[in-house]
Amino acid sequence: MVILVILDGWGVAPASDANAIAAAKTPTFLNLVKDYPVALLNSDHKTWNARYLTLGSGREIDNEKLETAISLPAIIAAAGLKQIKIAETERFAALTHFFNGHREDKFFGEDWKIISSTAGGKRVSPELALKRTVREVLSVINSEERPDFLAVAIPYLDLTAATGDFSANKKAVETVDKAIKNILAAVSAKGDILIITAAGGNVEKSRNLALDMSDIGLTDSPVPLVIVGTEFKGKTIGLADPLNNDLSSLTPAGTLADVAPTILRIMNLKKPDAMTGGSLM
Repeated sequence: MVILVILDGWGVAPASDANAIAAAKTPTFLNLVKDYPVALLNSDHKTWNARYLTLGSGREIDNEKLETAISLPAIIAAAGLKQIKIAETERFAALTHFFNGHREDKFFGEDWKIISSTAGGKRVSPELALKRTVREVLSVINSEERPDFLAVAIPYLDLTAATGDFSANKKAVETVDKAIKNILAAVSAKGDILIITAAGGNVEKSRNLALDMSDIGLTDSPVPLVIVGTEFKGKTIGLADPLNNDLSSLTPAGTLADVAPTILRIMNLKKPDAMTGGSLM
């Protein structure tokens, strides 16, 4: 199984007093960067929905209203493979409707699992929603009828950034790192392939240092791409390794449009000409 985890809010920037990711303890993520192929992807100036369109379609799309017939989920479905999408309420439309190229219905062999952000009529904490999401991911990985492709959107960092609290952002990054550890353990036990990226950053620039005030907006920072699997350990994408595991020392090797072609390459599926992005493998 190929598992795509989208950690929205996890951008890459040099360490600073505004960078909650650099300030946090992230042993799991840093070990993955050290041991597996990694690259930086430009995210550009786009809305969340336009970024998910780009991720799913494999080509640069600035206008979130633009429909596209070609998408990663469409190709997976055409190959007769099964796929599941998991997302909490805030990213459900992005991961299903927009990632699928504005498609309203599920593809053949596709299932959607929504993680509700409310309970008893009240909004649950982003941390609780994250726990529910990870629990669902682990359930799918360990199920008897496993899909060929699983995509999960985790907006925890982006949602926490809305508080404007740097300490909360730092804690959220560490919580996400622990969630990655739990997912990684299940992936390793099954011999699956894990791909980690983000549609955009936020908490890597959580303060405007010039104005000395919180900055809660979506950034245009590059985002990471990490490919984890037994056959990839110790290898690189063919680029320089990050100095001291600092991703901000790298030059972006591609864009969000390269994620879908890279996944197709890993799944041994043909990339259509309409996908202008390219595989980074």
